[in-house]
Amino acid sequence: MLDMTIQTLWENNMQHKDLPSHLIFLCLHGSHAYGTHTETSDVDVRGVAVAPLMTYFGTRNWEQLSDGSPFLQELVQKRFPGFDEPLDSVIFNITKFVRLSADANPNMLDILFAHPDDWLYTSPTWERLYEKRHMFLSMRVQHTYTGYAMSQLKRIRTHRKWLLDPPKEKPTRESFDLPPQHSLVPKDIQDLAESYIRKKQQEWQLDALFEHLPEETREEVREQLSEYFQMVHGRPYQPHEDLEREQAAMQAGIAAELYKRLDAERRYKHALHHWKQYQHWTRERNPQRAELEKKFGYDSKHASHLVRLMLSAEEILTTGNLSVKHPQADLLREVRKGVWTYDELITWAEKQEQVIRVLAAEKPLPRSPDRDAIDQLVTELIMAFHDKGTGS
Repeated sequence: MLDMTIQTLWENNMQHKDLPSHLIFLCLHGSHAYGTHTETSDVDVRGVAVAPLMTYFGTRNWEQLSDGSPFLQELVQKRFPGFDEPLDSVIFNITKFVRLSADANPNMLDILFAHPDDWLYTSPTWERLYEKRHMFLSMRVQHTYTGYAMSQLKRIRTHRKWLLDPPKEKPTRESFDLPPQHSLVPKDIQDLAESYIRKKQQEWQLDALFEHLPEETREEVREQLSEYFQMVHGRPYQPHEDLEREQAAMQAGIAAELYKRLDAERRYKHALHHWKQYQHWTRERNPQRAELEKKFGYDSKHASHLVRLMLSAEEILTTGNLSVKHPQADLLREVRKGVWTYDELITWAEKQEQVIRVLAAEKPLPRSPDRDAIDQLVTELIMAFHDKGTGS
């Protein structure tokens, strides 16, 4: 007969009341982990749990549990007596955590490499995984860390554009030479044509072109293409979306006049989406972040995250290690205070991207982690946890 606890976990995902018997690790996350927190900083925690064994073999799955439970609240209160604020917490199933760590997800590596002083709960299961943490580092960090950093930079640029030159009016169909009330092309024809264009574009994606190649070879081709585009064109490899769409439409046999009408509809929808994003941003802006943008001309908190990510990428590629308790926390706090102008931030980011590219050219880490060894490790951890009925 199926154990009732396991049945509950299966049917309702991981419940807060079941967490104490499955949690293997909990740590501080965010500014408290980076050493950049202030008196008003929120307390964020992240953790890892081993789910019931049958969850890994059955038809149901559990990946993560969000929102603070009383158990997590108690653990946090041991570090921060009297803490009674809402707790930002996420607990990951060990399999999801390991998978994302192997993919060099910066958020997961922040957990894996968290400083022991910031551990709020641990177990022998976690400590064995922690001992093997460096096997998760690979050349993927070049792309994931700079990718996350560039997403921060994109937000900064978008918000700055809205601050300096906000959209003045809602786009109309007429401004795109479209009739005001209805489309020139019936919806079913639009959907069919767009599906042909997407299919052709998917055929041109690198992964589709090189799907017969081993993963490491595909990664090498991507890197060589990136290096070529950077050297010859002065930018990373990135398809030109408009030209690619037009070529895909031609290859799919879509008439030029039909594509012109489809493209006008697409541009109108894009402009309308941009307008709605701007309206949502003005309506839902965090007052504190809005004050930062007003004061400095950009969101200095986004800037601090950008700088931290790019410095961390440099550290990993230089030393083969990650210091989550950041060695340049003072600099990050200064950036957060807006000591850099917008132009200084952009200049620094461009130079730092070049530093990372030069370091990556030396290939100081494996192209990708040894997934067979990682799979073996996590399997052993899960089985050992359940053999003993505990994380100890």
